[in-house]
Amino acid sequence: MNKKTDRGYADLHEHLRALEAAGLLVKVERAINKDTEMHPLVRWQFRGGIAERDRKAFLFNHVVDSRNRKYDIPVVVGALAASREIYRIGMNCPLEKINETWTRAARRWR
Repeated sequence: MNKKTDRGYADLHEHLRALEAAGLLVKVERAINKDTEMHPLVRWQFRGGIAERDRKAFLFNHVVDSRNRKYDIPVVVGALAASREIYRIGMNCPLEKINETWTRAARRWR
């Protein structure tokens, strides 16, 4: 589960650590081409290649493009809702309490 802080929710780094601890984060450390490799991988996962229960979040730490330009910002895909379990971890509640938790949070910000 995500660590709760005084702000009441996990930041992205904490959330990624929770996903990694749950075995739901794939870290890609080699250079990955955002134009020819990243997009097809993500598309395959969400367009029929992997069952929803088996989907993972991907963290690409060394992103390049087709011209071999390097990007110094990692890219994370699927870290918020690639699967029900990833969504549940992000919401920091049991699956059956997501609607209740979401409604309570929405009321808080009105």
